[in-house]
Amino acid sequence: MAAKTSASSGSKSAADDMVKEIARRMRDSILPGDTPFKPSSLKKAAQFVFDTAREREEKHSALGMVSISGERRFLRIAIINDDMPFLVDSIAATISDQGLSIDRLVHPIIPVKRNKSGILTGLPRGKEDDNSTRESMIYIETERVDARQRRELERRLRTTLGDVRAAVEDWPKLQAAMAEDAKRLGDNENVALLEWFNSGMLTQLGHITRKRDGSHSNILGICRKSARQLLAEGSYERAFKWFENEGHAGRSCDILIVKANRVANVHRRVPLDLFMVPVRENGKLTAISIHAGVWTSAALASPPQKVPRLRLAMSEMSKRLGFHPGGHADKALIHAFTALPHDLQVGFELADSERVVTTMMSLVDRPRPRLALVQAPLERHVFAFVWFPRDLHSTKVREQIQAMLTEIDGTEMLDWSLEVEGGNLAMLRFVLDIRSAKQPMDQAALESRLEDMLRGWGEAVERNLAESEDPSRAAAIASRYAPAFPVGYRNHYGALEASIDIQRLRKLGANDARARDARLCRLPGDESDRLRLKVYQEVGALPLSDAVPALENFGFRVLTEMPTSLEDGELGTIHDFTLALKDGGETGFLLDRADIIEDAIAAVLSGQNEDDPFNRLVIRTGLFANEVDWLRAFYRYLRQAGMSFTIYTVVDALDRAAQVTRELITLFRAQHDPNFGNQRDYSARQARDAIRKGLSKVAAINDDRLLRLYHALVEAILRTNAFAPASEEALAFKIDSSLIPNLPKPVPWREIFVYSRRVEGIHLRAGPIARGGLRWSDRRDDFRTEILGLMKAQKVKNAVIVPSGAKGGFYPKQLPSPQKDREGWAAEGQASYEVFIRTLLSITDNLKNNKVVHPDSVRILDGEDPYFVVAADKGTARFSDIANGIAEARDFWLGDAFASGGSNGYDHKAMGITAKGAWVSVQRHFLEMGVDVQKDAVRVVGCGDMSGDVFGNGMLLSKAIKLVAAFDHRHIFIDPDPDSGASWKERKRIYDLPSSSWEDYSADLISKGGGVFPRSAKTIKLSKQAREVLGIEENELDPEALISAILKSPADLIWFGGIGTYIKAESENNVQVGDPANDALRVNAAEVRAKVIGEGANLGTTQAGRIAFALNGGRINTDFIDNSAGVDCSDNEVNIKIALAAAQQSGRLTPKKRNNLLERMTDEVSGIVLEDNRLQALALSIAEMGGVKATASHVRLIEKLEEMDALDRKTEGLADQETYSRRASEGKGLTRPELAVLLSSAKLVLQDAIEAADWISDKALEPMLIEAFPVALQKDFRKQILTHQLRNELIATKLANRMINRLGLIHPFELAEEEGVSLAQIAASFVVIEELLEMDQVWQAIESGDMPETARLKLLERTAAAMSSHMADLLRHGGTGFAPSELIKSLTRGIGQLEKHSGDLLTETARERSAELCQHFVELGAPKTAAGKVVHLFEVDGSIGLAGLARDSGISPEVLTEAFTQLGSKLGLDWAQQTAEDMAPSDPWERLLVNGLARDFQHMRLDFLRRRANRKAGPVAAVEHWLSSRAASVSQFRSMIGRAQLHTPVAPAVLAQIAIQARNLLER
Repeated sequence: MAAKTSASSGSKSAADDMVKEIARRMRDSILPGDTPFKPSSLKKAAQFVFDTAREREEKHSALGMVSISGERRFLRIAIINDDMPFLVDSIAATISDQGLSIDRLVHPIIPVKRNKSGILTGLPRGKEDDNSTRESMIYIETERVDARQRRELERRLRTTLGDVRAAVEDWPKLQAAMAEDAKRLGDNENVALLEWFNSGMLTQLGHITRKRDGSHSNILGICRKSARQLLAEGSYERAFKWFENEGHAGRSCDILIVKANRVANVHRRVPLDLFMVPVRENGKLTAISIHAGVWTSAALASPPQKVPRLRLAMSEMSKRLGFHPGGHADKALIHAFTALPHDLQVGFELADSERVVTTMMSLVDRPRPRLALVQAPLERHVFAFVWFPRDLHSTKVREQIQAMLTEIDGTEMLDWSLEVEGGNLAMLRFVLDIRSAKQPMDQAALESRLEDMLRGWGEAVERNLAESEDPSRAAAIASRYAPAFPVGYRNHYGALEASIDIQRLRKLGANDARARDARLCRLPGDESDRLRLKVYQEVGALPLSDAVPALENFGFRVLTEMPTSLEDGELGTIHDFTLALKDGGETGFLLDRADIIEDAIAAVLSGQNEDDPFNRLVIRTGLFANEVDWLRAFYRYLRQAGMSFTIYTVVDALDRAAQVTRELITLFRAQHDPNFGNQRDYSARQARDAIRKGLSKVAAINDDRLLRLYHALVEAILRTNAFAPASEEALAFKIDSSLIPNLPKPVPWREIFVYSRRVEGIHLRAGPIARGGLRWSDRRDDFRTEILGLMKAQKVKNAVIVPSGAKGGFYPKQLPSPQKDREGWAAEGQASYEVFIRTLLSITDNLKNNKVVHPDSVRILDGEDPYFVVAADKGTARFSDIANGIAEARDFWLGDAFASGGSNGYDHKAMGITAKGAWVSVQRHFLEMGVDVQKDAVRVVGCGDMSGDVFGNGMLLSKAIKLVAAFDHRHIFIDPDPDSGASWKERKRIYDLPSSSWEDYSADLISKGGGVFPRSAKTIKLSKQAREVLGIEENELDPEALISAILKSPADLIWFGGIGTYIKAESENNVQVGDPANDALRVNAAEVRAKVIGEGANLGTTQAGRIAFALNGGRINTDFIDNSAGVDCSDNEVNIKIALAAAQQSGRLTPKKRNNLLERMTDEVSGIVLEDNRLQALALSIAEMGGVKATASHVRLIEKLEEMDALDRKTEGLADQETYSRRASEGKGLTRPELAVLLSSAKLVLQDAIEAADWISDKALEPMLIEAFPVALQKDFRKQILTHQLRNELIATKLANRMINRLGLIHPFELAEEEGVSLAQIAASFVVIEELLEMDQVWQAIESGDMPETARLKLLERTAAAMSSHMADLLRHGGTGFAPSELIKSLTRGIGQLEKHSGDLLTETARERSAELCQHFVELGAPKTAAGKVVHLFEVDGSIGLAGLARDSGISPEVLTEAFTQLGSKLGLDWAQQTAEDMAPSDPWERLLVNGLARDFQHMRLDFLRRRANRKAGPVAAVEHWLSSRAASVSQFRSMIGRAQLHTPVAPAVLAQIAIQARNLLER
């Protein structure tokens, strides 16, 4: 035990001794100037070295590392190795290459003793160490690293130690290999070079022989360690080709000198120099012997005269350049060769060497920036030499130059060095790897940039500007801008970039349209998946909140942003954004389309284009910005048309199906680009095929639906200004609405969609000739829905005028807040209106000399379409003047008739025409209730204020009005018990103010308990009087609830004169109403307690609400009936101006005289318009008289109109047949709102039929055309009226209105079915009968007579029935094949004779019946004169047929009438006819039957007389003879008549049987 302890103690003692020895040696090896060890530190360091050295395998290194914590944190490294050259410098270089700084390095060489196992047994001292092995024990302290870095450092150190050992061990073999290769060379200078290297001038590190077949031999030094592959396979192949090509070219090819990409681990960390010697067998190249090493310091410092190859190159160059030996130039040449790196020059071709040397020679005396590039053999490397004055040198400059040289993708820097001459010249040398470079380096461009980088800033900027600007101006521009660039910009970007930025900023200043510009680029050093976007701001800076979302919408990620402000933004700001694609990936391809993308981004940032996800398509699909704008406009339209897809869904679909998207654009171009070329049809077919094929590949159903919608829209576009200059302001697309799938009904005939960044709008037309106002809409996302409803109302409203319905609406998208800037708000609204008008006209035809002229740069796919008129819904006169000014500036054919109501037209507000027209309806309602609103007091509540046209004018139309409550968007007005006269005067005073609100109403004139309350109030307290007048109990209400209470109050009249929809049916929800602004205050019709509603404004009530109100007992028409006077007045103005235009063009009428004439005719025009309103309201009352009995006929009319595609029941709010049947069972017929729809629809159908009639030009219609104009025009401008541009349309409109107003809804259509004729023939018969029977006198007598309205309506209704009967007679007696004028002429004489003797020709029975009918009318309250005129129409029943028969037979009509009445009386046919006429079955089929029977009983007698009239005895005798000759048959027939007379009421079937028997009897 004691022995073991003694041994252990001895071992420890020996170890301690060795540690102390190592410590001593380490202390002794510290160089003077190095920091000595502290004793404790030295002991620890020595212990660590000892621990590392304790065991080492032979010919292997021992390496130890440990991280030290504590007061000082560092990494200890110990390396134990056989003592050999290159250890310390190689190890130090390896550590430094890892980015670590060495704090301490000691390197004692210590003799050691080890046993066979490599265990350290002693450290001999003195004489003992002579025979000992000497080991290198290197101790290093460096900064501490983490475990991963430590492992990597250990790996790299072991690699270096392996390379050092291999190089040292193989040194003799390496020298032998080089000596052997020297013998192979034929060129003495190359032989001398290898021998010179072998003499110690090259640190030889490795060798390998590469054979042609790819195998290797004679592998030495580092080539058997870390450098097993000195070159890439491709480089080996190029080396073999180099030797072969040089040999074939007859050039010396003994040796090839190149730099390796591999950096030496031994001695110095620089790229290995490779010396390649060809190995030939029998003259054939079979292998290459490659020597790897690094030049020694002595070699690099050797004078060039002593370096083989260099000395020869220098000598030959001196001779070629003619330098005198020893002269100045020759010395300069030697100096250049000396200064330039030998290791590079030795491998240069003579020409390259001369270029580099002479460049440097030129700089010695005049240092300045220069650059020279030399491409090494094998196309692997470029050597860049950069010279500049040494005062300019800094690390920053070197890094900038390096970045410039490596900016090309794939270019990498392998090595660099710096040489500073004793004079004033610095030289940087770079070795660049260009194997993966995407493009070659441009020496001239790089040198130019170097000069900019290093010369004076202002001078550099000026020089670059001079290359693209006028040199004489470049200096001034540079002096203005260059000093403004901060130092950071100058260092980072350089003068060339600054010159480009300056030019962009100056260009921006010259472009008034844009305050920002953009430039897409990639700067040196930028990664391949990055792009730079430079955004230029003219003044000030660009907020990131403006830029970042916009760039993200283009599909970019914004990584960084660097602003450069010039003179605090006064000269502009340059924002440098670093971008990447959102999905990542290469971005270089975008630079090919940089100008397109730049323009798109600049347009967005300048506010010219929308900032939305559509911009992504510029990047993703390769489209131009304007093409993306088309797609965006299509989306906006489809959204307005009801498409539910969001913008993100749409853009994603277009992106995913990029090929389909591009083909849609191609198709659009092919169809609409006027300059497309000769392959238009072919290209369109190709695009359609590609779209079809592309759609078949779309998997997502929503994408498919969306893309098909886009395709349908493109196909539906008839015109566009997309290729015209007008598109710069706004895009316009004229669309055939019928081709767009699933459009909400009613589907317009045509529509124009206008889109721009500033304004969007729509113009809908129900027909080729259509008119309607333009509305400033506040509904951005669904203004088309609003305008469609208005167009629908306008269409039926326009039944009284020539044009069909149209409506336009625009939404200004850049309005300032009206609360903050009311004037700016109004100005922007007007400007948007002007854009809208100009854009509409940009695709509209014009008329020149009565010939259609199409708009420039617009391709026409829809034929001629010149009729386009508008008006303004708000600010009528001023806005109309604006529109007319635009039209006149464009020389549009309508001139100031384009927009009616201007200062040289009829100002609706000044005339009060719209309100007056609606008031006519109000008067009609109350008259039928026995109230005269002009005299009798009526309590009124309303929507609007006195500054408004309709409300203000309406509330001044009767001094009997008691306005108890009203509201607008600002205030609520309550006057519980107003004084009618005083309140009228106050309303008039306010109306006359330039602008006003309810606040201007004198508080002193408001009755007790009333007041004016702001709608901004949270709550409004209500007085007892207010509660009573409104019929409510609440003491306090919020403004919305109070308005609802006003709408539900028990007033006599609700007068709508403002914007909004306030009453709906209970079955409707607010979404269906489509007026979200008024959802909170809207009420159900069933809650409305008013007696009458007057709709002076549009859409005050929904159609369902109107019907519900009427069914509840309220009296209401529709908005299109009540307020049609406005559009009627506008149309009259337009038609008058068109008529007068010809007189103006001929010089007969000056503009001043025309305007005076228009003004003089104001009252007459108003009278014409109001008469139309009166007759329409009257016609509705007559139709309403039919009540429940007319339900079936009205339903049949609905079905007929649907069959003619003239009515959509659902769209127009009409119920189904089941509903009407149920209603009829409850004793209720169709309501006035429903009848109003039928009234207008019927007129429109008739109008179309008349326009198409071949007799439309008949002279009989000229009086109707003339009477459509004021008397002043009838007298002086008759010719212009008769040749009116819309002559036929005017006639058709007037005649259709007259027919429906006078005949009612049912008669024209039932008569057409009954007689089997067209509506045009019905119209022709109406013209004839009206003239023959002098119907104007009848109507005049009825309408001017003093009688109750019930009597008046009854007379009018019976007049219509009588006239219908006469028309049927005419149609049955050859009235369908002739023009009206011919029939009138041929029948006038006969009718006149019958009229003259009518009293004598009537039978006693007929006289009795006439007296009874007249008495009935008188008892109703009708004057006897008026009643007599109506009765007379029935008395002369049959006169048309008799007059025609008299004309054809030449027999006196009186005689024929006597025979006619005799035959009817004897047979009982007059009774049968009268019975049929008295029947009023509700079933339309029975109505057709009995009406036909009534005609039959008359016509069978006429047919009988026609057959026998020409007999000598005469018609009376012929009748008597026939009766006597067939007495038995006549008696039998009379017996049947008698039986029928006993069974009352007589069934239609009985009459039908009588008719059959009668015809059989009369034809015998």
